[in-house]
Amino acid sequence: METMRGSLAKTFMKYASLNILGMLAISVYILADTYYISKAIGPLGLTALNLSIAIYSFIHGMGLMIGIGGATRFSIAMSEGKTLEGPRIFTMAMKLGLLVSLFFVMLGIFFVEPLAKGLGADAETLVMTKTYLSTILIFSPLFILNNMLIAFV
Repeated sequence: METMRGSLAKTFMKYASLNILGMLAISVYILADTYYISKAIGPLGLTALNLSIAIYSFIHGMGLMIGIGGATRFSIAMSEGKTLEGPRIFTMAMKLGLLVSLFFVMLGIFFVEPLAKGLGADAETLVMTKTYLSTILIFSPLFILNNMLIAFV
């Protein structure tokens, strides 16, 4: 709808710049996290962070996948005048996001040690990796919801 009121290039630049800012914010977060962990904990903390960050990226990707897919279907339905189907698609995407995030929470509560070992944690880094992983996994519903809402908004 917005492209009909303005130029395609201007609309593209608006959305591209917002996505770039979002990616920049995530990069700054990871950089700050890395800096403070290196100063406070040292090399073992950095090892735990680097082993755990793959899960964060996976959670981030799942939220974006559900959000972008749902938002695309929502936009198509609304542009076709299917005003009742649009909110249904949004609700289904939110339910799917909740289901996926509950899987990650359960993983963080019950299976964090095998996951940490599977990611490469050894006896020295296991405790820190488990702590970092469980924190990421328990808060995964917020990460997923954030990424989904970014796509819908």
